[in-house]
Amino acid sequence: MDFTGDERGQSVQIGAVLLFAVLILAFSSYQAFVVPEQNREVEFNHNQQVQFQLQDLRNAVVSQSGGGSLTAVSVTLGTNYPSRAVAVNPGPPSGSLRTNGTATDAVNLTVRNATVTGETGDFWNVTTQPGQGRVYSTGSIVYDPSYNVYTTPPQTVYDQTMLYNDFRTAQLTMANQSLVDGTQISLVTLNGSLDRASSGSVSVDVRPISSSTREVQIDAPDDDSPITLLLVTRRAPAQWEFLETTQSKVTAVEDAPTPAPPGYHTVLVKLDPGETYQLQMTKVGVGNRRTSEPVAYLTDIEGDGKTVSRGETTELVLEVRDAYNNPTVRESITVEGGVDGGSGGSLDRNEATINGDGRVTFEYQTSDSTPLGTNQLNFSIQGLDGTFDGSTPENVSMDVSVTDGGGGSDGGSGNSGLIYNEDAVAVASDGSTESGVRFTVTNEVGESIEITTVAIDPVDDDIDYLSDTVSNYLPPAPQRNELYIEADTDGHTDFGGGADIPRTVDVDDDGDLNGQNPVMSDTSSATFHLFEFERFGSRTDMSGESVTITVTYERASGGTGSKMFTVTPGGASESQRPNAEFTISSDGPQSNDKWDFDAGSSSDPQGDSLDYEWDLDGDGLFDDETGQTLQSEKVSSGTTVSLRVVDPAGNADTIRKDVP
Repeated sequence: MDFTGDERGQSVQIGAVLLFAVLILAFSSYQAFVVPEQNREVEFNHNQQVQFQLQDLRNAVVSQSGGGSLTAVSVTLGTNYPSRAVAVNPGPPSGSLRTNGTATDAVNLTVRNATVTGETGDFWNVTTQPGQGRVYSTGSIVYDPSYNVYTTPPQTVYDQTMLYNDFRTAQLTMANQSLVDGTQISLVTLNGSLDRASSGSVSVDVRPISSSTREVQIDAPDDDSPITLLLVTRRAPAQWEFLETTQSKVTAVEDAPTPAPPGYHTVLVKLDPGETYQLQMTKVGVGNRRTSEPVAYLTDIEGDGKTVSRGETTELVLEVRDAYNNPTVRESITVEGGVDGGSGGSLDRNEATINGDGRVTFEYQTSDSTPLGTNQLNFSIQGLDGTFDGSTPENVSMDVSVTDGGGGSDGGSGNSGLIYNEDAVAVASDGSTESGVRFTVTNEVGESIEITTVAIDPVDDDIDYLSDTVSNYLPPAPQRNELYIEADTDGHTDFGGGADIPRTVDVDDDGDLNGQNPVMSDTSSATFHLFEFERFGSRTDMSGESVTITVTYERASGGTGSKMFTVTPGGASESQRPNAEFTISSDGPQSNDKWDFDAGSSSDPQGDSLDYEWDLDGDGLFDDETGQTLQSEKVSSGTTVSLRVVDPAGNADTIRKDVP
C-alpha cells in the first residue's frame, strides 16, 4: 500500500488550532461581556449599600436636635471586585464624600417674621423688620461615586434635612425633610469641612456644636406677615412643593427672588400666620474647621414677676444663649447684676459665672426697710453702667414685688411673714432658776417653710453660754436640749457640754445630737425652747433679759427668707422699747465698697441714752462694731447690715437694711 500522498496528520494540527481559537474567543467574550456585567452588579449593589449608610449619616445629623452626642458613622466609599483566576479586573472603584457650601455664608437658611415674648424677644423680634431675618449658614454633604462600569450612578446628597439621589434627569428622595412637622419647626444647620476620597471605608464623626432641648415659642406679628423660612438648597422649588400637601401649616412654597450661589436655589416656605409654633434649632459639625457659636443674648428663666415679703429672699435664674437659642457653656462668661437706681433690696453678689448649663443664679435679698412695690433688678453680659438698656439682647431686667412682711424687725404686728407672737416667758426646767426661754412664732409667709438656722444673741454680753442640764441618753424633747423647736415636724440640736453664745445654730447639722429641720405648714405656729442660759458659769434668771433671734428658713416654692426679732421674757412693753433706725451713705463710686453708717435717728421713749451694736456681715450676731456712727466700713454691696439699740434697762430693738 502506498502512503506517500496521505495528509491525514494535518487535520489533527488544524483541530488543535481551531480549538485554541475557540478558547481565545470564549475568554475574550468572558472578559469583554461577563466580567463587566458581574462588576456592574458589584458596583450597583455597593451603591445600594452606601445609600443605606448615608441614611444613617443623615439620621445622625438630624438626631442631634434635642441635645445629641458625638456619633460616628461608617461609610464605604468604594468596593472590591471578586478575585478571578484568569480574567482581569479594573482597578477598585472609589468614591468621594465632601461637604458643599459650608465654606460660604451664601448657603444658609433664614427665619423671618418670628416674634417672641419676654426677654428672648429682644433677640428675635428684629426678624420682623423689612428685609431682615435671622440667617444661619449651612451646607450639604455629597457622595460622588466613581465606578468603572456603572456609568450613570446618582450623587447622593444630604441637604436641609433631606437625603436624595441626584440623577442627571431626576431626583429621588431617600429620606424626607424634618424641618416642619405641624407646628413644630426643627432647623438643623451643617458646619465644618469634609473631603474624603477612598476605595475603602471612612468614619464620619457627627457632633453637636449647639444643641439642647430648648424650644422657643414664635408667632407671626400679623396675618399679613407670616413666618417664612428661606432655604438655600440644591433642590429646585418644585421638589419642595410636596410641603403644601403634606404639611397643613405650610401655605405656600415659592421660588424666592433672593439670589443663590451657582447650583443652588432659594426656596421660600410660608407658614400659617394664625398658628403658634415651637422652634428648636441645632448646629451640627462634621469634618474639621468647625466653628463654635458666640454668645448672642441673655434671658430670664425664673424669678421675674415673683412676690416676696420684706425680710425674705428669692432666687433669680438667668441663662446665656447663642443664636440657636441654646445655652452657652463656656466657663469664662460672666453675668453682672445690680439693683436699679430707683429700687431697693440687694443681690447676694455683683457678678456670677455661668455653670455647666449656661445658667447663673442670683439671690434677691430684702430687709424690713426695702421699699414696698415693684423693685427692678438689672443684669448684663456686657457690664452694667449708667446707660443700661433692658431692651437689648445682652441685657435683662427683672421685676420682683415686695410686700409688707409684717411689723418690722421685731415681727410683732402685720399679717404676713414669720411673726413673733410677743409671748416669750422664762422657764425653769427643774422648778428653780428660770434660765430657759420659750416663745412662739406663726407662719404667715403664705406657704410651708423649713427652718434651717437660728441665731441666738443675748443683749447682755455676760450671758455667754447655753447648756441644758439633761443627760444625752434621754430622748430629745423640750427642755432636754439646748434648742428644741416644736412644729409640724419637730427639730432639735443638742451640744454635749453646752455651747458658747452668741452663735448661729444649724439645726440639722450642729452639735453632738440633732434631728431634721423643723417644718411649719402655712398659718401654723412653732414653739422654740432655749435651755439654759448661763452667766459667769451658772444658770441665770432670764426674766427681763432680751435676746435677739434670727430665724432663717427655706420656702417650699424656692428661695430663702429670714426674720430678726428680740424676745424679752416678761420684759418691756412696746411703749418702753427703743426705736432703732440708721442711714447708709458713701462717697460714690470712688468709695470702693466703704460705707458710713449713722444711727443718730434712733430714739428712746424715755429719752434714755442708748448703746449701739452692729452686725456688718449678715450673720445675725451683733459682734462686729459698736457706736452710734461707723465710718468707711468695708462692706460688700448686697450685705444685710443690722443695728441693735439697747436702753439702760436692757430693752432692745433691731433693724436691718441692705447695702446698696
